[in-house]
Amino acid sequence: MKCSELYRILTKDGWYVVSHKGSHVKMRHEIKKGTIIFPNHGSQEMGKGLENKLLKDAGIKR
Repeated sequence: MKCSELYRILTKDGWYVVSHKGSHVKMRHEIKKGTIIFPNHGSQEMGKGLENKLLKDAGIKR
């Protein structure tokens, strides 16, 4: 999955950007606990392990 696709999934679920430094974005959710550090590298493919970890941390089932 491309970084931009996963970013869209997270924002549709209610995650919003708190801050960013370089290409890494810090995201939070109003209801869900925790913070996600998202590597926003645009159209580059994301590794399957990192993709699964971010979805798990965000509480999104696929």
